Amino acid sequence: MEKKNNVMIIGDSYSTYGGYIPEGYYAYYSDAREDAPIVKGVEKTWWHRLMAENDLSLILNDSYSGSTICNTVRENFSVETSFIRRIDRYIAENFFTENRIDTLFIFGGTNDSWINAPVGETKYADWTEDDLKCVLPAFCYLVSRAKALAGRVICIVNTDLKPEIASGFIEACEKIDVECLVLKEIEKEKGHPTVLGMKQICEQVAVCLQGN
Repeated sequence: MEKKNNVMIIGDSYSTYGGYIPEGYYAYYSDAREDAPIVKGVEKTWWHRLMAENDLSLILNDSYSGSTICNTVRENFSVETSFIRRIDRYIAENFFTENRIDTLFIFGGTNDSWINAPVGETKYADWTEDDLKCVLPAFCYLVSRAKALAGRVICIVNTDLKPEIASGFIEACEKIDVECLVLKEIEKEKGHPTVLGMKQICEQVAVCLQGN
């Protein structure tokens, strides 16, 4: 019997749903959400649709609403919520040696853009603590580490990011040699996907996933 493709997601609010992310993480979407955009039912999220429609096995959805890729974080957020601190923690805890991850999705940068985190420049080695407070060097660090941990890395670039962040993500993916999916025309309310937006994300990710 063929093994299912094991998937991990490192994300922010777009990939959350209450009860389906690690305990203590903030969830934007949930059964209890009453203000727009309302996505009632986890099966309507982009990632749950993707798993169900492509026979994938979700090992971990490590998505934290409001989180940044870099170590410049939202006010009242711990730096431990950043994407790079989270992946470092999983490495230290031997998560990747104990779990086979065939496909790792990285879907972030929205909060870095929204809180005006320093953008910096792409950098592919010898990162300093100051570098990791900037979006682009932190993204390069994250993707470089991820490439060594999973069979396949797919970075999803949101619409409406600052142009310099989006172009830096694309450049970094090409340089590090991982896949980059640039989303197009996603329906949103208050900056977040609606039910239709979730479906549109799923469809675009599925095309990318099935491309190889």
